[in-house]
Amino acid sequence: MSQANSVAVNRAKGWQVALFPFNNAATNVYFAFYNYFVYWAVLYLTDSVGVAIGGVLVSSGIAVSTFASLFAPLMRIFDGVTDPVLGGMMDKTKTKFGKFRPFMVIGNVMLAFSVLLMMIISRAVPNSLSGLQWTFYIISYIIYVLGYTCQCAVTKAGQTCLTNDPKQRSQFVIWNMIGMIGSIVLVNVMAGGVLTNEAICPKGIIFYEETVANGGKTVAEIIAELDANAEKYSGILSTLNPNATYAYLRGAAYGAQFYNIMVPFVIIVSAIYTVMAVAAIWEKDRPEFWGVAGEPAKIKDYVGILKGNKEIRWLVLSSGLNKLASTVATSGTVAFLLYGCLMVDYNGLYIPFYALCFVFMGVFFIWGSKTAGRKGQKRGVAQFTVFAFLFYVGILIMLCIYDPGNIATHLSLFKMTDGKFTLTINAYTVIFIILYGCGYGAFNCCDNLTIPMVADCTDYETYRSGKYVPGIMGTIFSLEDKLISSLQTLLLQVFIVFLVPGLNALPGESTPYMEGMQLSCIICFCILPMLAWLVTTFCMTRYGLSGKKLQEVQAVNAVRKAAVNGGMTMEAAMQTWQTIDQVPEMFVLKHKPRVNKKTGEVIEEKENFLDKIYNKIFTRREKISGEPSVNAVDIPEEFRTEEIKKLYADINAEVAIVEE
Repeated sequence: MSQANSVAVNRAKGWQVALFPFNNAATNVYFAFYNYFVYWAVLYLTDSVGVAIGGVLVSSGIAVSTFASLFAPLMRIFDGVTDPVLGGMMDKTKTKFGKFRPFMVIGNVMLAFSVLLMMIISRAVPNSLSGLQWTFYIISYIIYVLGYTCQCAVTKAGQTCLTNDPKQRSQFVIWNMIGMIGSIVLVNVMAGGVLTNEAICPKGIIFYEETVANGGKTVAEIIAELDANAEKYSGILSTLNPNATYAYLRGAAYGAQFYNIMVPFVIIVSAIYTVMAVAAIWEKDRPEFWGVAGEPAKIKDYVGILKGNKEIRWLVLSSGLNKLASTVATSGTVAFLLYGCLMVDYNGLYIPFYALCFVFMGVFFIWGSKTAGRKGQKRGVAQFTVFAFLFYVGILIMLCIYDPGNIATHLSLFKMTDGKFTLTINAYTVIFIILYGCGYGAFNCCDNLTIPMVADCTDYETYRSGKYVPGIMGTIFSLEDKLISSLQTLLLQVFIVFLVPGLNALPGESTPYMEGMQLSCIICFCILPMLAWLVTTFCMTRYGLSGKKLQEVQAVNAVRKAAVNGGMTMEAAMQTWQTIDQVPEMFVLKHKPRVNKKTGEVIEEKENFLDKIYNKIFTRREKISGEPSVNAVDIPEEFRTEEIKKLYADINAEVAIVEE
C-alpha cells in the first residue's frame, strides 16, 4: 500500500495544507480594503474641482452615485477580462522559481505598489489638476487589478500541484476561514473600529443634496447638530443653499491620517501572508508535480476547453450565481436595510450578528470538511446547499411576520442606559440567530468548497484532453464570477430603490423605515440567495465529479504521467488508459478503511438517511466505467522510468513470496 500510495497520490505536509490558503488571505486583505478605494475617490477625486478644505468635501449626490454605479463595476469587469490572459501566461510559465510562486510574489508587489501610488504618492498632485488625479487613480486601479488577478489565480491553480488527496483538499475550507478572520475581519476591525477614534484619525464630512424623506436636513438643523464643531465647518456650511436639504456622512470621508496608517498596515499583513503561502508551496512547485507533461493550451484551445469540459461549466454557473446572491445579501446596503431601517438598531445588531456568524461558520466548516474529505467535494456542496435553503425558509417566514409596529417582531440584543448594558433579547431574536447562523454557516461552507473543486475540474481536463491548464481553469472560473457579481449594484438599485416609493438612493445608517422596505429586504436577504441555491442544486445533479469519478480521474492521470515521463507520447498514453479498470493497482488511490481503535476491526460504513437522499437525487447521471484494475494494462518495459521499474520489481518480489 505504501508503494502504491507513492505513485497514486501526491500528499502535502500538514503545515503546507494549513499555510497555502493564506495566499487567499493575502488577497482578501486588499479585497477588504477595497471599500476605502471608493471613499478615497469620493473624498479626493469626485467633484475635486469643488470645495476640499481640511478634509471636508461638498459633493453632489449625482457624482458620487455615478462613481459607485459605473466606474467601480466597469473596473471589476476589466478585472474579469484580464483573468484568462493571465491564466494562459501561468500555464506557459516554467522557471527555476516555479510556475506559481512568481505570480504570487509579483502579484503581491503590484498590489502594494498600487495602493502606495493611489493613496500616498498621488497626493503630490494638486487639487487643481483633477484630470491628472483621475489618471493616477485609474492607473493605480489597473495595477491593482492585474496584481490581484496574478496572486488570486494561484489560490485555485496551485492546489493542483500541492495535493490531489481529497481529504487534504477539503481541509482548505477550515484554514481559509482562519485566513478570512485574519484578513477581512482584521482589516474591518482596524479600519472600522480602532481607527474610528478621531484622536487618531480626524474625519471629515461629505455633504450632498437630498430630500427630507431620505434623511436630508436643513442647513440650520445641520448647524445645530454640529454645534460643537460649527466653527470648524463654518466655511463649508456657508457654501450650502439655505433653502435646500442635505444628507451628510460623518466618518465616510476618511482623511489622510487614516490612509497613512492603513496603507502600510495592509501591505505588511498581506506580505506576511504571502511569505507563508510561498513557503507552503515551495517544495511542490516543481515540474514533477505539475500534472501530465503535455503541450500547454493555446488561445484557440480555450473555447474547446469550455465546450468539452461540462463540469467546469456547471461549477461556474452555480458558483457565479451563488456569489451574486451572497454579495447582495451580505452587502452593507442590505445590512443598513435590515438592522437599521427595519430593526432601528444598526449599531447594536450588525457587529454582534457578524461575530456570531463566524461561530456558526466554524462548526459548519469542520462538518463540511469531514463530509467532503470522505465523500467528495460535490457531496459537501450539494448537502450544505440544501441545508442553507431549508434554514433560509425559516428566515423568510421570520421576516414575513415582521411588523414595524410590534416590538416583539424586532431583533433586539441589548440597550445602553446610563452607561450600563441591559439585555433586551427576545424569542424572535433567538430563533432568528439560530436560523441565520446555521444558514450563513452552511452557504459559506458551500462557497468555500467550490475552490478545491476548481482543482478537481483541472484534473478532469487533463484526464479528458491531456492538457494541464490550472491557470486558465482557475481564471475562467473567476472571470464569470466577477462578471456576474459586478451586477450587485444594479440588483440593489432594482430591488431597493425602485421598489420603495419615495426612496431616491440606497439606504444608509440613518435612513428611516419606509413602506416597501420589508419586501425589499425579503427579496435581497432571502429570495435571491434561495433562487441561487435552487440553481446550484440543479447544477450538482449534472456535475459528474463525485468521489468515485475523481478516483478514476486521478488513477488514469497517474499512470499516463508515469508512461509519458518514460518516453511514451501523450496520444498513445491517452489511448492506452481511458478508464479505471485499465489502470494497474499501484496507480489507484485507495482510502484507508475506518478501524475500530479498541477491537481493530474494519468499520463498514452503512448508508444513512442523507446518503440515500444524496444518491437518489445527485448521482443518477454518474457513470463509472469499471472496477479498479480488473483489466489492468501494465506500462510497457521501454516506457518505464527507473522509479517505475523498481516498483514493478518490488511488487513481483512480493507476489513471489506469497506464492511460495
